[in-house]
Amino acid sequence: MITIASVFGVLGGITSSSMFFPQVWKSYKQKDTSSLSWIGLCVGALNGFFWLMYGVFKDDPIIYVTNSFFTLGALLLLMLKVKYK
Repeated sequence: MITIASVFGVLGGITSSSMFFPQVWKSYKQKDTSSLSWIGLCVGALNGFFWLMYGVFKDDPIIYVTNSFFTLGALLLLMLKVKYK
């Protein structure tokens, strides 16, 4: 059954999980990550991972699927930060 809470959960998940991807694209195209904070990227990756694990333990696909993408975006930025330092 689809509830209004589920709709907001999916919409929130989509917007939060897509947050890093414009920056991933920009960093990749410009080959420059000097303006990105190491601490911010690490905190973002940990945040996504913790929420991902929470969703897994709660067996809530809205949480774990969307945070998989969030974590992926943060990890991609970290990899680009290492590559273009």
